[in-house]
Amino acid sequence: MMENDEMIYTAIFRTKEGKMTRSRYTGVIARREAWIRAQAMGQSNDDVLVALVPGDHPVYTYESLFENNEPNTELKDHDLYDFNVFEMT
Repeated sequence: MMENDEMIYTAIFRTKEGKMTRSRYTGVIARREAWIRAQAMGQSNDDVLVALVPGDHPVYTYESLFENNEPNTELKDHDLYDFNVFEMT
């Protein structure tokens, strides 16, 4: 039996500068309502909610891993919203 209707989420945001950030968010269990509330939390900083993951998780971004190094640039050359779909034949 659940004692309350709260759940911990990892909220992943994209800032207006295009950087990805994460925040630990305590919200309701209902996913749609949790999304709406987390998005409102991000809007105060002009951040866009990209994902809401159940639980408290670390999030690794390009900037957090390679801030002062010069790795293979093709790691960063991608569009966050470009999905390649392959059809199996």
